[in-house]
Amino acid sequence: MWFSNIYFFKFTKDFDLSQEELEKSLDALKFTPCGTLDMSKMGWTSALGHNTNAYTHIANDCILMRLKKEEKILPASVIKDLMEEKVANIENAESRKLSKKDKDQIKEDIIHSLLPQAFTKSSFVNGYIDTQRQLLMINVSSGAKADDFMAMLRKAIGSLPVEPVRKDGSIELLLTDWLKNSHLPHDFNLEMEAELKQPEEDGAIVRLKNQDLTADEVTQHLDTGKQVTKLGLMWQDRVTFIIQEDVSIKRVKFTDIVKEQNDDIPNEDKLAKMDADFTLMTAEFGELMTYLLPQIAE
Repeated sequence: MWFSNIYFFKFTKDFDLSQEELEKSLDALKFTPCGTLDMSKMGWTSALGHNTNAYTHIANDCILMRLKKEEKILPASVIKDLMEEKVANIENAESRKLSKKDKDQIKEDIIHSLLPQAFTKSSFVNGYIDTQRQLLMINVSSGAKADDFMAMLRKAIGSLPVEPVRKDGSIELLLTDWLKNSHLPHDFNLEMEAELKQPEEDGAIVRLKNQDLTADEVTQHLDTGKQVTKLGLMWQDRVTFIIQEDVSIKRVKFTDIVKEQNDDIPNEDKLAKMDADFTLMTAEFGELMTYLLPQIAE
């Protein structure tokens, strides 16, 4: 249940759906497995899993949701081999070269013939709405996956009035100032990881790991004009993360100070453990965002 990579967005209009209304909306787009000829299917599933039926789970005024995606596995190499064989047979039999259009149709026919016997794989995306701070938090590693989650939520509830917390989508200059001029916000400390990049196209990139970011060699890179595109931070000795140029946060790790608070809950009681972890995590993220958002929002 602990989120590790987060794309977050702010609501431009207060989210005010009740849990009952949201449950009904998500149920209309509940997950169903791939049919015989489906390449993939997406839909909403139980927020906590483990045979519970609710599509949402609430703690700290935060509403948890879970999106499931099922995809057919069709190795590209298999399709390529079958296509080459079929094209060669037709060209030999008919003494002619097939057009691109003909080859595309053959490829499509092969894919359709393989779909009924293909294996499937499933993946899940968790996200929650912080109704107190009017934020949408999605546990994904890429913007494309965040877009999928938002598209399905928008489809379910009719509209999703959210926008990035920083409209220009980039905070290199801010992160550079934090590092170069020691202008870190209160209660934040540097970790030992960063990425620096020359701002021009195809500019040089320097990736630093296990490095004292206040060292002279780092300062020299900044003095040559490189900007910070990723910066490792710790907040209140409670959580570490990498903040990135697109204003997402990656590799989130909660320290033992936080996680040990739920040590008394047995792992065997999975629902109680997930509920407690979600409650604790949303409380920590809520406090973190209270400190971080005023620093990075325009």
